Amino acid sequence: MLDFIKKDLKLLLRDRTELMVMILMPFILMVILGFALGGVMGMNSTGTDIHVGLIDKDNEEQGQKQFMNQIQSSPASKALETAAKIVAPKTILTEVLKEDLKGVVTVQTMTEADAEEAMASQEIDALIVIPENFTYQTLMNMLLAEKVTSTLVVKKTEHAHFEGDIFQTILEQFTHRMNVEAAIGQVTQGNAVALEVENVGQHETVTDKGPISAMEYYTTGMAVMFALYVASTIAAMAYHEKNQQVVERILLSGKPPLYFLLGKTFTTIVIVFFQIWILLAMSSILLQSFQPYDVELIVNALLISMFYAIAVGSMASLLVALTVRYNEPSIAGIFSSGIVSVMALLGGSMIPANSFPEVIQAVGDWTPNGMAMKAFMLVNQGMSVQDVFPYLTRLLLVTMIVLLISLLIFPKRRVQS
Repeated sequence: MLDFIKKDLKLLLRDRTELMVMILMPFILMVILGFALGGVMGMNSTGTDIHVGLIDKDNEEQGQKQFMNQIQSSPASKALETAAKIVAPKTILTEVLKEDLKGVVTVQTMTEADAEEAMASQEIDALIVIPENFTYQTLMNMLLAEKVTSTLVVKKTEHAHFEGDIFQTILEQFTHRMNVEAAIGQVTQGNAVALEVENVGQHETVTDKGPISAMEYYTTGMAVMFALYVASTIAAMAYHEKNQQVVERILLSGKPPLYFLLGKTFTTIVIVFFQIWILLAMSSILLQSFQPYDVELIVNALLISMFYAIAVGSMASLLVALTVRYNEPSIAGIFSSGIVSVMALLGGSMIPANSFPEVIQAVGDWTPNGMAMKAFMLVNQGMSVQDVFPYLTRLLLVTMIVLLISLLIFPKRRVQS
């Protein structure tokens, strides 16, 4: 099978037209779109507004009194009382959400019943619950180093998963800052604060990076879109080789005909992987899209690229199987001229998918290019591989289904002429 892969790679490297389409065309488009739309892609300039519901179960005044009663016998009671009034964790949290993030996050205080109804009707993108005794437990942690965990609960709605990711990151930033400041004050005691954020459904990491720029967005968008064209290119090659009796010669040589299909699949995986990284490297070096460079980001992006390349490889295997079975050259053409454009639109390569209705967004979230693009954007914001694991899992699921269909369709014995 390695011989098949080498053959296909040599044929593609000799075809300068295909190389230009795969490398130069997406690079030119990402430059044009990146500069043309550079002023309207930032989070602040687009007026991104994340609607958040707030359920407050904490009584801050009562919590502070409870803390005061706890420290009455302490020699440093006066200093601790002053510190407790200054810290006021719930007040700081609400001020951050309602004042510092005004224009990005819109917070509405509501009851549990109203919150459930708002989530069901998609009126809010996320929900944060401040638990009972939040003030008291946080003060005990921060000022007395007591090992009591105070947990903020965050729920994200399915219709606005990406907005929920952003809000989750904001909350992680808040807890991280509180933890660091408290740890500095407790360094002589060797203890740290146990203020945490509990995310219902998925755990997120901390990031302090700014909004995604237009150049970053369209670099990723064009890279994942043009990777899809590789599948149609490989299918077109399969048609020509089919007419040249390549599959029949494989049968005569005693090798399984599936080697032909798997060879095309692995060739696609190799080409897509290097195509994406050539484009990312060109954009980063020439346009400085992804600077400063980050080792963790590069490793995570490599993993996403491999998963996406495998997904595109499975799509190529399906096109090849259909082309060989039905001896129809239009299959590759229909995919490249129509299906790729639809997938690119739904996946957000052309314009941000969150501008579409929720139903279309849901469909786009299940396109391989849409999943890969969301994963790329999240790791570019500093999130870890665990944070994009749901997208990688979906990619793997789609890959397995498409590859299985390909194996069922591809003729195992005799190929019709």
